[in-house]
Amino acid sequence: MKQSKLLIVSLFAFIVAVLAVYNQDPVNISFFGKNILTDTPMIVVIIGSVLFGVLITAILGFMAQSKLKKSIKKLEAELKKKKEKIDSLQLKIREFEEKEEGGEDDEQSETDFKEE
Repeated sequence: MKQSKLLIVSLFAFIVAVLAVYNQDPVNISFFGKNILTDTPMIVVIIGSVLFGVLITAILGFMAQSKLKKSIKKLEAELKKKKEKIDSLQLKIREFEEKEEGGEDDEQSETDFKEE
C-alpha cells in the first residue's frame, strides 16, 4: 500500500515538474477582478496551487483522523463497560451455580437422613 502511494505521489510530482518547466511564461493573477500579481512566472502559480492543495488535503485529513480517533475512544470505553458487565454477570452465574450445587447436596443429605 505504501509503495503504491509513493508511486502515485512521485508520478504527480513528475507531472507538476514537467508542467512547471514547460510553462514559464509570465501570467497575471486576478482575484475578484483585481490584479493581485502581475507578470508572475507560471511555475510559481503551478507550485503555489499544488502546495495550497496539499495544505487543504492535510487539514481535511487531520480533521477526519481526529474524528475517527474520538470515535475509537468512545467505542473502546463502551467496550470496556460491556466487558465489565459481562464479567459481573459471569460471576453471578458462577455464584448461582455454586449455590445450586450446594443446595442439591443439602437436599440429598436431608433425604438420606429421613430414610434412616
